[in-house]
Amino acid sequence: MSRIGVSLLAVGMAMVAGIASAQPTASAVSAWVAAPQAGATWASAYVELKNPGMYDLFVVSATSDASASVELRAAAKGGGESAVVPEFTVPAYGGVDAVATGPHLRLVGLTRPLAVGDTVALDVKTDGGVSLRVSATVR
Repeated sequence: MSRIGVSLLAVGMAMVAGIASAQPTASAVSAWVAAPQAGATWASAYVELKNPGMYDLFVVSATSDASASVELRAAAKGGGESAVVPEFTVPAYGGVDAVATGPHLRLVGLTRPLAVGDTVALDVKTDGGVSLRVSATVR
């Protein structure tokens, strides 16, 4: 390949890299934890996730400083129990609201008592390996 060809290839690759890096990133905006009943071993956490990008994101796991494990839960239907799911979608140019009727996290095996006003650290992971960290207030 000629020097001009190599130069054009390098410029083209740099432009593609610049476009890819200009893609807006997802974020965890706010979160809250529903105060568990006395003696409960789990609590539900609700996280507002924003995805300004052009591709859907998938939440595939999460951790918390207040529990042994975290389950991903689907939105409850008809007032019933929410189902454990392997992932949930954060739509492109959209988000997931931190509402009790939406997809959420279940903190399982609480490692400390949670009272109204306490703060819990959450780390939500996407299918692309991105960590979205947020503090959740117990209410």
